[in-house]
Amino acid sequence: MNSRLSWPAALLCALLAWPVRAADAPPIAPVEPVTDDDHGTQVVDPYRWMESGKDPRWMPWLQGQAAHTDRVMAQLPGRAALLQGIQALSGEQTSHRMVRRVGAHLFVHRRDPGAEDASLFVRTGQGRERRLLDPSTVLDTPQSLDWWHPSPNGRLVAVGLSKRGTEASVLHVVDVASGRLLPTRIPATDDGLVTWLPDSSGFAYLRFVGEHGTPTYYLNNETRLHRLGRPGPDRLLLPRDKPPVPLQPHEFAVIGFPAHSTIATLAISEGRRESQLYVTDRAALLAGRARWQQVGGYDAQIESFGVRGDALWLLSTRGAPNGRLLLTSPTRPDLATARVIAVPGQPVIDSLAVTRSGVLVSTIEGSQAGLWQLAAKRPARRVALPFPGAVRVVSTVDNSDEAYIGLTGWLQPTAVVHLDAAGRLRPTGMGSQPAGHDPARYEVRSGSATSADGTRIPYTLLSRQGRAAQGPGPLLLEAYGAYGVAAMPFFQTALMPFLDRGGRYVIAHVRGGGEFGRDWHFGGRGPTKANTWKDAIAVAEALVRDQATSPAQMSILGTSAGGVMVGQAVNARPDLFTGAIANVGFMNPLRYVAEQNNTDIPEWGGPVTDAASFKTMFDLDPYQHIRPGTAYPATLVVSGLNDPRAATFHSAKYAARLAAATTSGEPVLLRIDFGAGHGMGSTRTQLDAVWADIYSFVLWQAGVAEFQPAP
Repeated sequence: MNSRLSWPAALLCALLAWPVRAADAPPIAPVEPVTDDDHGTQVVDPYRWMESGKDPRWMPWLQGQAAHTDRVMAQLPGRAALLQGIQALSGEQTSHRMVRRVGAHLFVHRRDPGAEDASLFVRTGQGRERRLLDPSTVLDTPQSLDWWHPSPNGRLVAVGLSKRGTEASVLHVVDVASGRLLPTRIPATDDGLVTWLPDSSGFAYLRFVGEHGTPTYYLNNETRLHRLGRPGPDRLLLPRDKPPVPLQPHEFAVIGFPAHSTIATLAISEGRRESQLYVTDRAALLAGRARWQQVGGYDAQIESFGVRGDALWLLSTRGAPNGRLLLTSPTRPDLATARVIAVPGQPVIDSLAVTRSGVLVSTIEGSQAGLWQLAAKRPARRVALPFPGAVRVVSTVDNSDEAYIGLTGWLQPTAVVHLDAAGRLRPTGMGSQPAGHDPARYEVRSGSATSADGTRIPYTLLSRQGRAAQGPGPLLLEAYGAYGVAAMPFFQTALMPFLDRGGRYVIAHVRGGGEFGRDWHFGGRGPTKANTWKDAIAVAEALVRDQATSPAQMSILGTSAGGVMVGQAVNARPDLFTGAIANVGFMNPLRYVAEQNNTDIPEWGGPVTDAASFKTMFDLDPYQHIRPGTAYPATLVVSGLNDPRAATFHSAKYAARLAAATTSGEPVLLRIDFGAGHGMGSTRTQLDAVWADIYSFVLWQAGVAEFQPAP
């Protein structure tokens, strides 16, 4: 809400806001400035004390902020009804996370209607399905199932379990026949970088060795081999100080054992899309005599790969911003002579998955996806999709050309279908439409805006049928724009009740994402990052010009890496938005050195080692560009206490500094879930509640009185 409203609307909003403003004020954060001289620039940080998480003032301040936000949200007219609508839809939905067929076993990771967490199920042959692992009951305290990998013979499953919301995985092994956990316990196996040996006798895994929650956690990680049933410490497979590299402290090294091959692979990464890739004879590696052969370094721009027999498939963007497929031998790899396998039309290649006779390739074609079957000796074959949307190769089936494919659209919940060897998609019954959801009630429109440098920026708008043509209304604009991740269609049950109450939702396909390949990604990365928020601003301005909304009715949302986008968009144009939501955001990039997740900084322009890298990081830092005396829009800052990806201090420092700087009189609310992290591992109830608060905030700031759904 702000003074841009007409006086009747402003009066109504003031009356609605009165009981909220009368609530107890949130606690004020102590100011203890720390000044750094960074390459000649004086950088002042008034809330550095929040970074340790151990200051005695930290938890009381967070608790006071969270309690205030809870009181504010609870008083919003219609928030309870909106939450009920969200819960009704989410409670009816079946959500499939992963499906794998291994021999006679079909493994399904699924959250059933009404359930809080997803469980792992298995069906053997034509037998009945049974619950193999329920993370909420398998141990003494409720867990999240972070990841899982069945053994090649299907008799065992390596699983990662963590306390809800922490992503701090402990590796366990489940016996499929009995459902029991074996004695194996390997902590610090976040990310599930695990590969079974082809004979199912053990697995390679990557383990972190630093102190959890500190900047040391990911550094100098170890790649080890676990042999089932063998006592003693697991063998170190790759000493970090020996060839083929040596490894830098921040690099990850993942060893794989491809099926139907005699080689082992080594992929080395450092937070960028590309990896260094090496191969060696598997038997030699297991005998301690590995002789690693380089396939390509970072300059080869290898983003994905797969091996079967004497075929090594590579996805590379070197000399091909949309990506190209290369085929070479894994035992005699040679990029100079590798065969190029073309995808018709040269779309953006998003991923590849190896099958018996070739690869399955998913592509990005603007704001929708394609799926192709490719082989070395036959023409490319496009798979006919039932509707425009997003495609994910959920899993391939060993020793066949079959696969399980996830299909979703803006208005279609995710369904898992079976791809047969002939390229036909068959329904599996996995995935259902909630009973209360009718896609015909809604519409999807496409538009574009012209950014500051003349680049055309596409966007997608969702609303109730005909609502977007009725003139300005409440609108939530979202953008991400990082890591080359394309903003593809997705279905969110919580969004539908928001649209039912007159809201419009827009996703801006800004630079930094991957919608148009590597060039689009690098157009909003590091030194060019400002394009990301300039693109979002351009879309916002176009929406106002086209009368889809107005500055008095529009909020902007950025999640995770999108925190940079939302923070800097509001810093640049506080007058353009009535509300802003920073959701588990990366709000203070300069201080990546103080948090656990400090290995993906190449995306942002660091690490800060010289004046140029400092300037790049400083220029994109929202926290450092908050301007005292500015009339900022109302802001909701969302975080979880256990967040390992964007440490809680990002949100806390940002909220504290923004509240001290703004002169608008609009609230700055810090919402903390003390039992959650970055959203992964959150229960259905936790996710429903946070989205109810976000969408309620948008409607409140747009001046909607009672949040009543349209007939």
